[in-house]
Amino acid sequence: MNDISPRAKIGRNAIIEENVLIGENVIIDDNCYIGRNSIINNCHLGEGTKIEENCNIGYAHATGWVSRNTPDNELVFDPLVIGKNCLVREGCTIYVGSVLEDGVKIHHKTLVRENSKIGKNTSIGSMCDLEGHLTIGANCSIHSNCHLCYDTTIGDYVFIAPFCVTTNGNPMSYKRPKLYEKFGYEKGPIIEYGCQIAVHVVILPRVKVGHESMIGANSVVTKDVEPLSIMVGSPAVKKGTVDDLYRLPEELRSVVTNSR
Repeated sequence: MNDISPRAKIGRNAIIEENVLIGENVIIDDNCYIGRNSIINNCHLGEGTKIEENCNIGYAHATGWVSRNTPDNELVFDPLVIGKNCLVREGCTIYVGSVLEDGVKIHHKTLVRENSKIGKNTSIGSMCDLEGHLTIGANCSIHSNCHLCYDTTIGDYVFIAPFCVTTNGNPMSYKRPKLYEKFGYEKGPIIEYGCQIAVHVVILPRVKVGHESMIGANSVVTKDVEPLSIMVGSPAVKKGTVDDLYRLPEELRSVVTNSR
């Protein structure tokens, strides 16, 4: 048995499986699919989008971060927007305030926190953790089991292999005020367009990885990387320059963005 608010707006040919809860602040466009046992709140689902079973879409209980002077009461964000022909697979939770553009795919049991912006046709693998307040460009492939921290920025056409981590140097100012005075709020890394990041890479706070660079497996990136660099090691050092064979085609280089 479903629990569907009479104030929800549901388009034509929408398929809603059993035991689904749909709240009042929901718009579901034509030809969408909602799997069983899912909760849908505070969101707009674009035409043709598919939400598989056991998902929590439009989750709104955000209370802030221990490193900041945030209120004790829940924070308020805009409704979640999911574009056309997106796919959210079984067991995902996606917070309010986020925007998933057309064709985005979010795979099994992934968490996407508030104010995450994900560009067209990007794929986020299974069991990833997106901490929110971050930007991922279009046509990216983020593989399974990645942790992308608060304030990470990723450009278009970026590939990130499994078990990669970005960090933001949280100063924990409520305990260490001198750190806050020196560094301010936490700041994540920037990964520019066309980069290829191998497995088990860690990228440290405030680091900029220049466009179309390649980072080798198990590397720790501790400082800015020049565009087209091949980086290996812990700490990562430059071992060469990316050959034109491994670069994006010329016609894409002129239209991609770095998102910030």
